[in-house]
Amino acid sequence: MRDVRRAASVAAIGKPCAYCGNPMAAPTRDHIHPRWRGGTLEEGNKVLACKRCNSDKGSKSLASWLYRLR
Repeated sequence: MRDVRRAASVAAIGKPCAYCGNPMAAPTRDHIHPRWRGGTLEEGNKVLACKRCNSDKGSKSLASWLYRLR
């Protein structure tokens, strides 16, 4: 399973970040709804995001992170 995730990350290099839309040099997986807030491990709760967006969002919910950005 880890190899599948790694392959998806490698394939996403140069593709747009799910959040900012900039091309990703080092894609990371992000849980849209954080696990510690009840988010699941399901694929529907995960996106590939650039390291900057993923780090900035941290453990915030997507809604609260986007609200903070405004």
